[in-house]
Amino acid sequence: MLDKIIFSIVAILVLSFVVAHSVLADTSNSGTDQCPTAPTSLKTIRNSTTTATIYWSKPSLSGSHDIVGYRIESKLAGTTTYADVVSDTKSNSTKFIQNAGLISGKSYVYRISAINSKCTNPPTSDEQLLSNTIITNISSAPTSTQQTKTVPGSPSGLTTMAISGTQVSLTWNAPTNVGGSPILGYKIESKKGTDSFTILVKNTNNTIQSYSNSGLTPSATYTYRVSAINSVGVGDPSGEASVTPKDNDKPILTATAISPTSIYLSWIAPSQTYHQSINGFKLEEKQGDSYKLIKDNIGPVNGYLVTNVLTGKSYTYVVSAVFSAGASPKSNEASATPLTTSVIPPGVSTTPSQISGGVSNNDPNSILKSQQDEMQRKIQEAKDAMSKLSGKTDSEKAIAAREAAQKANEMANKNATDAIKKRIAESQARKQAPIDTAVSTTTEKLVNSTKYKPKTVEEARQLAEQAKQKALAQQDSPDSAKQKQSQKDKARQQMEAEKAAAWDKAKKALESMKNNPKK
Repeated sequence: MLDKIIFSIVAILVLSFVVAHSVLADTSNSGTDQCPTAPTSLKTIRNSTTTATIYWSKPSLSGSHDIVGYRIESKLAGTTTYADVVSDTKSNSTKFIQNAGLISGKSYVYRISAINSKCTNPPTSDEQLLSNTIITNISSAPTSTQQTKTVPGSPSGLTTMAISGTQVSLTWNAPTNVGGSPILGYKIESKKGTDSFTILVKNTNNTIQSYSNSGLTPSATYTYRVSAINSVGVGDPSGEASVTPKDNDKPILTATAISPTSIYLSWIAPSQTYHQSINGFKLEEKQGDSYKLIKDNIGPVNGYLVTNVLTGKSYTYVVSAVFSAGASPKSNEASATPLTTSVIPPGVSTTPSQISGGVSNNDPNSILKSQQDEMQRKIQEAKDAMSKLSGKTDSEKAIAAREAAQKANEMANKNATDAIKKRIAESQARKQAPIDTAVSTTTEKLVNSTKYKPKTVEEARQLAEQAKQKALAQQDSPDSAKQKQSQKDKARQQMEAEKAAAWDKAKKALESMKNNPKK
């Protein structure tokens, strides 16, 4: 009986030792034949039509020894047999680039095994599909197993500008997300007033980020939106931008850095020229708060190349249209900064072209209107400057002085207009008056003024003929031509004096407003 008890005790002790040893061996992972567990998180990124990058995470347990490499296998999708991509990477890196062996248009399945000094673990069941026809984006990190093409994002920065009473210009920025495929063109939609959007351009078929829309109704409001297009399709539209076509009395200027040391200036001529022809354009560069003249008259072209500018420095320019009777208001300010990477943008032409200079007309009323508008613009600029300096509301005295100056200016303009109309009427009357009437009138005056009284009809005829010849001689004499020119000069000087007087009164009124602001 005692022998049986002792045997039972020994058996229990042996069994306990075996179980404890087995548990200890399993939890310590230190057995002499222990293999690494399977790698996880296998991912693939397509680099080109024949290369791919494979990523994975190391096994959670490395076995009895450190991992010294990995075995990578692959097979064609739909087949059963794996082949080694590499039997042993001989590295503990969890990234591998396959530079050969892939066939464009085929799909592949991969598996990976970890290797230590004792064994290679059976391949992971985490098999990943690599499609050579869908995966096209290249990534420096395994963000996803497959990266597919999508439609592009929305363009940004859509702006509109009125070029004339019937034409507007659109500009925008390309989308930051192109959807994994190059932009091929843009879709442009528009609507008039509260109407629904309609397609203006289905596909521009180019990457130029601007468009000009003409044939519009003056004073009507138009709204636009733009969508980008790639090989997948049309993306979402941009934000909306509205504009009302109207005539411009000044150029619209754009500045573009086309190299590290040059800037190309392009502009659109003013649509309102008051029936005057454009003889050219004046170019100025802004320096501080003033402008430096670059070219007094570039000619009737729509562009100019500025060279020898400093890389990294910002430059600002304005242009004015040059007429026979003066110049248009300055254009908008346009700035550009040449960089070491500056190149000619796609679709931008740097070859100036001739512009149509408007209607060639010396109509005095049109010329005077242009001069009046220019004077009013200068007066308004002076008012704005004075108001900005004072920062206060006009006093009653300043308001009265300004109104007086304005009335004086209006009177001067009226007098000048009347003088021009009078000269035009006199000129037209002289051209239309019959010669015989002028001669008989002159003859009658001469006959009545002489002391000699003709006694016969023949003597009267001779006297009239002499008076006629004398009048013609006086009309064609150099002295007469000088007298006419003198009268024209005198009238012009009078008009300029009246304009100067009006401007002087306006300046004095503004000075009074500045010196006596309302407290």
